Amino acid sequence: MEEAELLKQTPLFESMSEDNIELLAQSTRIQNYKAGQVIVSEGRVGAAFFILVSGSVEVVKRRGESDEVVLATLGTGDFFGELATMKHVPRSASVRALQDTTCLAIWRADFESYIRQFPDVAEKVESTLIARFGEGQDREE
Repeated sequence: MEEAELLKQTPLFESMSEDNIELLAQSTRIQNYKAGQVIVSEGRVGAAFFILVSGSVEVVKRRGESDEVVLATLGTGDFFGELATMKHVPRSASVRALQDTTCLAIWRADFESYIRQFPDVAEKVESTLIARFGEGQDREE
């Protein structure tokens, strides 16, 4: 399945026109991860925004040297990495695949350009952030 078809199935982009989806798809890459593989690491500056196409991931935060806590579990249609990518800040948690997982990765410059062109996507991302923080979730961003 190509990137445009995968984007069309994502709630974040469901209101976008076919042409706009095609535009975004040009800068989107399909990334596959094996179960247990770390997709993003806590403390690293965000370079990409990820949309889960299939599989599931857990958002984990280190607590001391060897302890970690699971903050959230995400599945198909969810996204992560938006805050660190948009704000150019270190990631506040890691994200690890719970099973074989496929994501669409949108690199920072491409995503920034896209949300400048399509502010309704930025609004959806921001309202998701508000809901997550409003729910008290200190998860990877």
